[in-house]
Amino acid sequence: MMEAVLSNADHPEYGVATIPLPIPRNQYDHCVALLEALEIGDASEADCRVDSLDSAWPVLNRLVSTKVNLDELDYLAKRLDSFDDRETAKFQGAAVSCGCHGIVELINLTF
Repeated sequence: MMEAVLSNADHPEYGVATIPLPIPRNQYDHCVALLEALEIGDASEADCRVDSLDSAWPVLNRLVSTKVNLDELDYLAKRLDSFDDRETAKFQGAAVSCGCHGIVELINLTF
């Protein structure tokens, strides 16, 4: 489990929203409502700026200060949440050695 602090890069004055990842099913609508108040969270746009990530995955800090799509970020978190210790170490090493930076690259690397 991790938490992402997300904001609207075009309107930082709107504030931030802290979203648990992967998003629990019973909290999904609430999380989307929080992001809608910031005018972000579009289903097809990468419009959520990652201000910080609190996770056990140091390589994910590469996403800080980038724009991501909420559903892609949630999907990546679900994939990573299913990893055992060996898969975790392999993912971290591969992400560093391959120079993966974007969320799509990281998602693809989970396969």
